[in-house]
Amino acid sequence: MEDPYDGHFDLIICRNVLIYFTEEAKLKVYQNFNQSLSKDGILFVGSTEQLFKPQEHHFEPVNTFFYKKF
Repeated sequence: MEDPYDGHFDLIICRNVLIYFTEEAKLKVYQNFNQSLSKDGILFVGSTEQLFKPQEHHFEPVNTFFYKKF
């Protein structure tokens, strides 16, 4: 959680991991994912990680489980 994330990714895939994290940890991870994605980068998550308020994390839904950075 404390290590820096690499950046400039076009796609990040996160499936079946965040279900084990606290809500506070999830917020930090989503923020780090957003910062690590290139402009218009895509975050793909599993059904258990679905973002119910993606705008709060600076993402917009593209398709089921796919979110684009804005």
